[in-house]
Amino acid sequence: MIYLDNAATSFPKPEVVYQVMDDFLRRCSASPGRSAHRLSIEAGRVVYEARESLARLFNLADPLRVVFTKNVTEALNLVLNGILRPGDHVITSSMEHNSVIRPLRSLEERGVALTVAQCTTAGFLEPDQVESAIRSHTRLIVLTHASNVAGTLLPVAEIGTIARKHGVLFCVDAAQTAGAFSLDMASMNVDLLAFTGHKSLFGPPGTGGLCIAPGAEDVLAPLIRGGTGSRS
Repeated sequence: MIYLDNAATSFPKPEVVYQVMDDFLRRCSASPGRSAHRLSIEAGRVVYEARESLARLFNLADPLRVVFTKNVTEALNLVLNGILRPGDHVITSSMEHNSVIRPLRSLEERGVALTVAQCTTAGFLEPDQVESAIRSHTRLIVLTHASNVAGTLLPVAEIGTIARKHGVLFCVDAAQTAGAFSLDMASMNVDLLAFTGHKSLFGPPGTGGLCIAPGAEDVLAPLIRGGTGSRS
């Protein structure tokens, strides 16, 4: 079989992925963080090591700032619905995936002002298109790093500098580039990095997450509540 749908999900996975998943399910498939027995502690160790690996990959100092989700759509909804409130202004691009534009259109109906910076017909975005759209009440800039349709890369490092200069939060949708291109949250001034695990990171389906730079958690309300412990 010749498989050409890697923008949707990578296949086949590297052999080691199958081996590690099989080993985990057979050896320590307990709930991490829910119990104090050996299997639960071992499962927690595996999860924490995954956080450490991702933090190193994206240059995030604290592994505990890696939040796991079931996919990048959930991570992006956590950002958009967790930060934006009626009266806020958000900037995005015309190259965005539905995981960004549909939540933003819904928020627009609830009083969030939205500006869509227009990309060229070839799928590229000029940074000044974003900077000129910034207003006094701009709360967030959210951009895809690469289009899943055209494959073009957006200038996230340049726009990160612009966002930092204006004191605006910057979120990058790295669904297509996490694992394929270098992503340095610190040097790119990225506050929130949403990623999926099953594309160029070669993980199993149903995996994704959000990396949260220091300070961004102060304005990020939870999308889902529950889980481990009463005070966690």
